[in-house]
Amino acid sequence: MNPSQYAFADREHEQRRLASQAELFDPLTERVFRTAGLRRGMRVLDLGSGAGDVALLAAKLVGREGEVVGIERDPAAVASAMTRIAEAELTNLRIVEGDVQTFDGVADGFNAVVGRLVLMYLRDPAAALRRAAGLLRPGGLVCFHEGDMAYDWAAPMTPLWAQMREWFLAVLQRAGANSRMGLSLYPTFVAAGLPPPEMQLECAVGGGDRAFAWAWVNVMRGVLPLMGRFDIATAAELHADTLAERLLAEVTAAQGIVVSPPMIGAWARLPE
Repeated sequence: MNPSQYAFADREHEQRRLASQAELFDPLTERVFRTAGLRRGMRVLDLGSGAGDVALLAAKLVGREGEVVGIERDPAAVASAMTRIAEAELTNLRIVEGDVQTFDGVADGFNAVVGRLVLMYLRDPAAALRRAAGLLRPGGLVCFHEGDMAYDWAAPMTPLWAQMREWFLAVLQRAGANSRMGLSLYPTFVAAGLPPPEMQLECAVGGGDRAFAWAWVNVMRGVLPLMGRFDIATAAELHADTLAERLLAEVTAAQGIVVSPPMIGAWARLPE
């Protein structure tokens, strides 16, 4: 991706975090993909595949008549994703090691290019979209799902939730990531020379037994190495082993709710 720093530095934990993240985001992403027109028989390019969740989702939608190729820069993530693909006995999906800013070695001829929470980590997301669009056939689909991480994570924002949000946003800022990439999708598509995109926003919300504090615990564990490197917070300050219980206690006492990042889907088609 060529970011200044990828926010989630613990690669072993990152694969587990992404798989857990998919539990929340896959239903939202699937609705965006279906609305955008991802369908059976398409040949799809997935950018920044990570643990392979979006690529697996796309493979389900295109069916065995279609094909999905994922690009991921981390060789350990590629190996992990390929293990999952083999276990699922999918023959229409592969993940290759590569750079989503340059696409070196990636052939053209795709019907669609997709990605989730990948553009936020790129120095020049418009350039990446422009190059990706160049790999599409006429009428090809460009569809991305990005979030707004600077929203209120809970309602009300109790002290511990506010602290976690402050630390996480500080990590993203220091890492050079765009914490509000979802809100930047429209101008990014236009800057890439694409048609103005159609857009859709959705998030997950839960209170009581459905207040998914575990999701944010996974996130905070994942950024802990960079929090320490940037002198934002220490492991002792985070207290990750009890964080879920403390977050849930605060939101429950306030009769509050937990809100996932507002996820914004944007899609456009190239001229025929």
